[in-house]
Amino acid sequence: MKASWRQFLTHQGAEFEAGKLISFGNPERERSIPPQGAILCDLSHQGLIAVNGKDARSFLQGQLSADVDTVSPTHTVPAAYCTPKGRALATFQVLEREGTLYLATAADLVEPMLKRLRMFVMRSDVALTDAHDSFVHFGYADPQGEQRLQAILGRYPAKVDQVLQINQLTIIRRPAEVPRFEIYGQLTESQQLWEALSVNAAAVTTEVWNYFEIAAGIPHVTLESSDAWVPQMLNLQLLNGISFTKGCYPGQEIVARLKYLGKNKRQLYRLGVDSFHTPAVGAVISSPTEPDAGQVLNAALNPDSKVEVLAIMKIAYITEALTLEGQTVQVLPLPYETDTE
Repeated sequence: MKASWRQFLTHQGAEFEAGKLISFGNPERERSIPPQGAILCDLSHQGLIAVNGKDARSFLQGQLSADVDTVSPTHTVPAAYCTPKGRALATFQVLEREGTLYLATAADLVEPMLKRLRMFVMRSDVALTDAHDSFVHFGYADPQGEQRLQAILGRYPAKVDQVLQINQLTIIRRPAEVPRFEIYGQLTESQQLWEALSVNAAAVTTEVWNYFEIAAGIPHVTLESSDAWVPQMLNLQLLNGISFTKGCYPGQEIVARLKYLGKNKRQLYRLGVDSFHTPAVGAVISSPTEPDAGQVLNAALNPDSKVEVLAIMKIAYITEALTLEGQTVQVLPLPYETDTE
């Protein structure tokens, strides 16, 4: 996190522990605000990779699962980077700003992915760098978000994955039951927008943003879950994160075979857990007939301070009575249709 941005957030009431923003004074109250209330959330804990050079787009097109050619200054896509065996090493959100392509990903995957991707640059005109400190990065969700951005900026991105470039701000529309946006920007413009929005929005812990991602069914691979799941098990095909027509990339044969020749036996589900304890990545979900019916991918507390998770589940057992660490599990709806519906 930029020192100047941290100082700004401290003046807004942010509390830090071991260099990590933990809350703005009352995490339980902060979690209870959405979706009815407006929130602002620092996203500096996320990682960002910049990809530059005349061959940057074609390089990424040959490395990622999504169609990178559809990425533009006005449109972003999710994607996975896979092993030759089709396992997702990382998930990305691919965006473009001022001629540079960026890969937003888990912070603990930035260095491993830089090392891995650089292995395949060879003679291409491509430079990959850690861009974490290049921008201020924060989120905004608000039932009145469209009207308020319109009043402040004169426009807003209207559709999910649509991007607005205005002055030194990049604003991305994210899925949610209320208008939700990610903002990348330079310090001064970011501070000005945060202050303008904070008139009607409360600053909150990052767990609130994680809850929004879970409710939207958006998977996030981290170092702990890297090299574990095929992209279809993460529902990326339902989020425009897999192209089956663009050509080769690492793991493409496995991913295509699962679509055309096989049957996906695992899938990402949103689950509610009767617990106040957030489970670890990889925590096992059991059923009466299968002790390993699924594993937790992402978890957060919802506005009622109950646990919600995205979990990779064996589809055959999803209708059984499920438990996680001895607690009852309930299957919750996702905002998109799954392959089994």
